Amino acid sequence: MTATAKVQSSTADDTLARKSTDPDIVSGGRLVAKALKAEGVDTIFTLCGGHIIDIYDGCIDEGIRIIDVRHEQVAAHAADGYARQTGKLGCVVTTAGPGCTNAVTGVATAFRSESPILHIGGGGGLAQHKMGSLQDLPHVLMMRPITKFSESVLTTERIPDMIAMAAREAFAGAYGPAYLEISRDVLDREVHIKDAVIPQPGHYRASVKSIGDPADIERLADVLVKAERPAILFGQQVWSCRGHNDAIALLRGLDIPGYFNGAARGLLPPGDPHHFDRTRSLAFQKADVVVIVGTPFDFRMGYGKRIQVPTLVQIDQDYRTVGKNRDITFGIAGDPGAVLKAVLDAATAKIDAGKRQVRQQWMRSLQE
Repeated sequence: MTATAKVQSSTADDTLARKSTDPDIVSGGRLVAKALKAEGVDTIFTLCGGHIIDIYDGCIDEGIRIIDVRHEQVAAHAADGYARQTGKLGCVVTTAGPGCTNAVTGVATAFRSESPILHIGGGGGLAQHKMGSLQDLPHVLMMRPITKFSESVLTTERIPDMIAMAAREAFAGAYGPAYLEISRDVLDREVHIKDAVIPQPGHYRASVKSIGDPADIERLADVLVKAERPAILFGQQVWSCRGHNDAIALLRGLDIPGYFNGAARGLLPPGDPHHFDRTRSLAFQKADVVVIVGTPFDFRMGYGKRIQVPTLVQIDQDYRTVGKNRDITFGIAGDPGAVLKAVLDAATAKIDAGKRQVRQQWMRSLQE
């Protein structure tokens, strides 16, 4: 006689019924929410899916807003916009399969725009790996080319650690997106809270406000003090790292015309004496010093080939971008705001009134 096997339901109601009422016992979904809260995340953008349902319960418990949209592409773009406007980690949560693939364009946009977002994606249970589980796709491999970090979380206890790791990568060097796949059984499983340490941002990663080599700071300060026709172009990173006030202070403090690219547009209003726009090509032809801050030599810049000046300096968060596509005089890999502040501090006492008059004449010529 054949015994009838007991069928174990996997509905959301049955999953909730099996949850412990012990406050020290937490599910993977609640660990996700606790780790996000520790990272300063106050909002997630999502489209509800069965693989990730336990994350929502955790977010409600932790006071994290859940913005539910009609399509995952919207959720990814919203997380990107949130990150750009707040300077904080944006978070998009998607279910497995089409939930992940629908978010690809939004994540790719964040990747090209150096926007720090965390994409948390659901997945089929690890116990059903390679068995054809619901909406099973190679999410990690698909996301890897358009993220700085793309990995799976294999145990419930590691959820907070892996979220911290992904957040660290999102803000290391040039900002960008990170992806974590967390399978359904990893999210639903419960563990004791003491077995899942939640790293605190101020204690597990170093400051990213590096100024690079101090010798290069002094070198750039000397170059700018001696220049008669300097020009500076500011790009995306000046805004994303919140270095805009330092950028403005440098322009005004040293009387240098400023040009703006990408998200740096709007740092100064039109009509400001240090705001320049339509004369960029002329400035890059006649300047004796050009400093490029936080933007690559890409198609918008003619890959750097159009800039023909005696001294060309590049500042970027990513050392791989410095000097890419063309030679430069020297470069500084560091936080744009911190670098610009250090340069202004080093140069302020060295520039004289005569040099300022020469620069003001230079700026007037660019406005004519």
